[in-house]
Amino acid sequence: MVEAYLLITTPAGTARSVLSEIRDLEATRRANVIAGEFDIIATVEAADTQELLVLVTEEIQSLENVGRTRTCVVLE
Repeated sequence: MVEAYLLITTPAGTARSVLSEIRDLEATRRANVIAGEFDIIATVEAADTQELLVLVTEEIQSLENVGRTRTCVVLE
């Protein structure tokens, strides 16, 4: 099992709608709107790094109003 934190930027005024879509994903364990350089932080789980890659690049980055993402894989 691979766990990761995803940091996501969104255009102004869209963070809450994107948050709702992120929370609906099966892989999402927790997601919140945050202040600072990024707008949303999500904790996700995947079976392996390949599944994590698909989750980030095909599911999350393809959502409307998702801008830049940063993936932080949990090591310990």
